[in-house]
Amino acid sequence: MKSLATFLIAISTAAGLAAPVAMPAAQKKKLDTFFSNFSEASVAGFKRGALTDDAMLQFGLSHLYINSPKSLKKTADGNSVIASAAQVDTATVKYFGKKIATHKQQSYSIPQASGEAFTFSQIDTLDATDKSTFKASGTIYTTGSGGTPDVHGSPAAWKKAGEEVSAAGKFRALIKLEADRYILVEYTIEP
Repeated sequence: MKSLATFLIAISTAAGLAAPVAMPAAQKKKLDTFFSNFSEASVAGFKRGALTDDAMLQFGLSHLYINSPKSLKKTADGNSVIASAAQVDTATVKYFGKKIATHKQQSYSIPQASGEAFTFSQIDTLDATDKSTFKASGTIYTTGSGGTPDVHGSPAAWKKAGEEVSAAGKFRALIKLEADRYILVEYTIEP
């Protein structure tokens, strides 16, 4: 049966059609986490080849602040943290496959904030367009500050746990698999 599914995907992609990909639970969790990086950083949509340095910078700074706060240096007044251009490049290479062309400065100040809404994504569908490129679609969820839902859970499970989670929108994306990691190539947000 598995070889038949592989054969059908191969025929569909050879014909230029997208073929649905079955996602084992581990792959779905990995993709949920991958796409959550973009929704939590409020990445705006972009077309293939049109991702700007400013958009990558904003993503890199937000991503570092949310996911690697201990790697950032606090300012003397304690109101901000500092991220280096090299740290930003590490994040953009990991998620977009490229660095910012020219940094305007060697480090960036990020104001410290709290009380932000908690935002995450879950992938709904994954279609192969070729052996390494996939179309994905999913849902962006949000909950108020302090919410701690299981980001891999379901609306029924969140309701049962007393978590107030709402769908904030949908996303569509084109991703590429490179060396066991995904790269975001195109991203669209829909209400």
